[in-house]
Amino acid sequence: MSCQLPYLSTPRLLLHALEPHQAERLCALANGPKIADNTASIPSPYTLQTAQDFIEGMQEKFRATGLLSLGMHRRDDDELIGVVSLRINAAHGYGHLGGWVAASERNQGFAAEAATALMAYGFEALGLHRVGSQCFSRNKESARVMEKIGLHYEGCLRGAFLKNGVHEDMLVFAALRSEWEHRV
Repeated sequence: MSCQLPYLSTPRLLLHALEPHQAERLCALANGPKIADNTASIPSPYTLQTAQDFIEGMQEKFRATGLLSLGMHRRDDDELIGVVSLRINAAHGYGHLGGWVAASERNQGFAAEAATALMAYGFEALGLHRVGSQCFSRNKESARVMEKIGLHYEGCLRGAFLKNGVHEDMLVFAALRSEWEHRV
């Protein structure tokens, strides 16, 4: 596996490392509606220092821990609209998708487009056997994205995640490389 963050493109998006000058934009977007509430690890409030640390650490986290995070940018103006990630477990040939899209950019298919590109990268470039994801059971939008990109519903982990003092149910989705190859 290369230690360099990839640069991926889709018909409407560019997925690439964030630059230090994007910290304020990242901070503003990450503080938007439903971002922290629907994700496992984004703090609220999301401070400028948190954004700067995230950007500064992207390359090192990929190299050291297999966490591949890329900024999701509109192709027409390279404006940051979200973040997509793939947490790689090389020992098991598994990748776990994550991400979020700014409130103003939702319901336009950007999440599915970015996740599909990252899933393809995981299967094709990294040789992963399985790519999956999970979401809170109340997050119907994320569940819909997972199904749209070809992940299969595998079940519900009841009370599996403690979020803001509440044990949340997690819906689990995944696809195997053989399923991906037959899809494309």
